[in-house]
Amino acid sequence: MILLREEITQFFDIEVFYFMPIRDILVLSTDSGLKCFKKVDYSVETLLFIHGGKEHLVSRGFLDIDRFNLSKAGEPYVILNDDIYVLTDWIDARECELENPIELKAAAEKLALMHEASYGYTDVPQGARIRDDLGKLMTRFEKRCNEFSRMRKMAEKRKSMFDYEYLFTYSYYYELAKEAFEKIKNSKYSSLCEEARQKRGFIHRDYSYHNILYTQDGDVYIIDFDYLTYDLRVVDIASFMQKVLKRIHWDIKTGESIINWYSNISPLSKDELELIYIILLFPYRYWKTCNRYYNGKKSWSEKVFTAKLNEVISERDFHYDFIKWLEKQI
Repeated sequence: MILLREEITQFFDIEVFYFMPIRDILVLSTDSGLKCFKKVDYSVETLLFIHGGKEHLVSRGFLDIDRFNLSKAGEPYVILNDDIYVLTDWIDARECELENPIELKAAAEKLALMHEASYGYTDVPQGARIRDDLGKLMTRFEKRCNEFSRMRKMAEKRKSMFDYEYLFTYSYYYELAKEAFEKIKNSKYSSLCEEARQKRGFIHRDYSYHNILYTQDGDVYIIDFDYLTYDLRVVDIASFMQKVLKRIHWDIKTGESIINWYSNISPLSKDELELIYIILLFPYRYWKTCNRYYNGKKSWSEKVFTAKLNEVISERDFHYDFIKWLEKQI
């Protein structure tokens, strides 16, 4: 990102003293405090939908986000050399340590508060491209089940180390995938989607430690709403639980705590708990690793791919125990 101070100040009503690159952003020292300047990889139309969602949260009193600063033209973005950039305030915080029960509790509660504040997002900015994933999960499950079989055929032809690992473990995970698909077909998924469509709430879609910031005062900020979309809140909850639990052998007590912490802020129905169970039942991490190997761009070596797959396989018994416990709760 090679930019001059003049290029930034011509678009924003700030004076830039100096800037420093950190990862994929520029941290600016300005007369209005520290700012973050970053390029985004989606269209203006998508950005407007995300911006509208953030502004909706602010209007509902949910302020702990990386709100876009408006340009001199009143837009939440600027275009430089055909690239789209956004400016936000610098948040004096660090990435949340989800292994710490205090910070994990704060993160779970913050997710519940964000979901509550998201309801009623109907005033979508003009020209925005609306993202709506409601009702698509069942189709995704079916598509992924079919991909299991296609990947097996590919593995049978090539017989690399990864192929052997896949063929040896395929049946177990394919059966889990089929079971999850059958269960979601027989669940209240469609009616929950219809209820959610009436509430017009959205989800973060990437609620992980690097997007959850923890301040010295114990406050939690949520950043990078790049995948913001209308969808069931259980998709966020299940994804968050998976990211936490995979690191701690699917610890049942921690999983129960996350559900309880969230529910104390925003109660979950029995039907929603069942969907969380179904989503976690589906072997997503196994499918994702294999799909990336067989159908994606191979950014990793064969050895790394095999190690990633073995890491997922090593969780099998812990995941099974957790899923059986969660099944009993519903």
